[in-house]
Formats: sequence, C-alpha cells, structure tokens
Amino acid sequence: MPYPVVARFITARARWLVWLCTLGAMAAPVARFLPADQAPSLQWLVELPAHWQWLYLVVGATSLVLLMLSGRSGMGKGWLALPALAALVLGGVFLWQPATLPRGAEPADPGAVLTVGTANLNAATTDFGPLTDWLALADAPDVVFLQEFTELAQQALIRNPAVAARYPHRLAVPQPDPFGLALLSRHPLSDMKTLQQQDLHDTLRLRATVAWNDRALHLSALHPMPPLDEGFAQARDRALVQEAQHLTAQPGGLALMAGDLNITPWARGLFAVEDSMRRANGMAPSWPNAFGWLSVLPLDHVLASSGWQVVGGGIGPDLGSDHRPVLVRLTAAP
Repeated sequence: MPYPVVARFITARARWLVWLCTLGAMAAPVARFLPADQAPSLQWLVELPAHWQWLYLVVGATSLVLLMLSGRSGMGKGWLALPALAALVLGGVFLWQPATLPRGAEPADPGAVLTVGTANLNAATTDFGPLTDWLALADAPDVVFLQEFTELAQQALIRNPAVAARYPHRLAVPQPDPFGLALLSRHPLSDMKTLQQQDLHDTLRLRATVAWNDRALHLSALHPMPPLDEGFAQARDRALVQEAQHLTAQPGGLALMAGDLNITPWARGLFAVEDSMRRANGMAPSWPNAFGWLSVLPLDHVLASSGWQVVGGGIGPDLGSDHRPVLVRLTAAP
C-alpha cells in the first residue's frame, strides 16, 4: 500500500480517536455540574464515561502523536488547532479531581507515621499466600482495610502466626458474597460497630476507633456497590456522605475512610465529601490488575480528615486479586 494511502488511513482514524477521547474527557466537568437530584439518570449516564480519564489520556495522546507524524495534508491551515485543543482538554480534565491532602515532610520519629493499606481481595480468591506474605513483612501497613473478605480469607489470616501476631486487633465480618469486610490493626481497636445493609442498594460498613500515639483515630470501612444504574450510584454517593458526616462528628479530629469505593476521582461523589475528607492516595489506577501491573481505573481510595499530611504512598504488590492494594503513609499535621 503506498505511503500516502497509509498516512490518510492513520490520519482519519487518529482524528476520530482524538475527538472521542476529548468528548469522553469532557464528561467529568459536565457530570460534576449536572443537577443530580433532578436528573439522576442523566447524571449517571454522563458520569459513566467520566471514570476513564487514564484511557482517554493514553489513547488520546497516542492518537495525537500519530496524527502529527502521519502528515498534515488535507487538514487545512488550522490543522494545529485540533491537537492544541485536544491536548488542553485531555491534560486539563485529567487534573480535574477533588482536593487532596497536603504533602508533609518525613518526621524524624518513625512512630509519628501511620501506614494505611486497603485491598480488595476478590471473593473468588482461594490462594491467600501473597496476602499473608505481604502482611507479614516488617514494613506492612499499621492499619489494613480488606474488601471482598470471605471465610477462606479469615481462616488464612488466623492460621498464619506471623500475621496473627502483627495484627492482634481486628474487626472482621466475612461473607460469601463480594461485600465482606475486615479491619486489621497493630494498635488497639475500640467502639467497633457493624452496620448491616438496609436495602438492596446498600452494603455492609464497619466503624472503629484506633488508639494511635495517644490520640483517637476514627475509621470507616466500606465497599459500595458499583454504579450499575442510577440507584446504585446514588446509594454509593449517599454512603460516602453519611460516613464522612459520621467521622466529622467524632471527637479527636483524626479520621480515615477507605476501601474499594467503586468511584474515581472525576466523579461527583468524591467532590461531595471534599470539605471534610480528602484523598490521601495518588491517581495511580488499581483496577483491573492485568498482568500484575497494568490497571486503568483508580477505584480504591484512602480518604483522610484535614488533620493529616501525606508523606508517601503508592500501589502495593500483586495479591492475586483483580485489584492492586493502595498504600499511604500519613503523619498528623503540626
């Protein structure tokens, strides 16, 4: 096939991909400002494409490069306007997210840092060797939130003496469905509460208080349903708001909410709680765990009250699940 024909073939498809990715990226700000209470179905439909910003960025940027390399013939004098507009939208919307915790300096005292991990184990998992190996490490998290926690996972933790010794304080509610939860802590837990689901759109939630450095740290663990329709999307957002309000009302000023929240940083639900709970983890995607490293959506989050600063974090090891764990290292703000 002659080169000009190949160039036109690539240019035509790259141009379409650029526009599609640009339109998909624009779904994030549009969904943010739609009147959700008046038009929940429209809000849900617009928000669905808003979650895929990593995909739009990679595919859109690749298409832009191909478009520019394949030749400018037939694009007119203003051919640069398309790449400039698309690059502005793709880059700008990618940064569209709720407020995050400020960064802090690494404290001189290692005991002033709390390491927090959250991991969706996948209810179909039967081999928990990678999980127990991770939790037995010397630098394993101080507090761990586990989702899709089953009886098999429970027995694996109980049978491992190193894990049992490292996490003597637990609130575990295994379930045969994908909505069992567990909280593991190196520090004492109190005020432990299990909130069972209230309706078909609701899921289990756990609450507890950790005694850390002579301060009370309040925890909420949850795993909302994915937004399969507008009812589930609203239930997810409602659960986030309810837990944020509960944590804000507790004395002490330190609080954490974590889990597979089935939401990305570009959706309305996280903006709704940013006044009280801010994202502590980065934007690295955690699902699906393809080939042990390739993921697309950042669905797993650690949300923290304003009394914290972030000193580090990232994506954890491959645990054999379809999610990668998320880790954050926090210190109390001075």
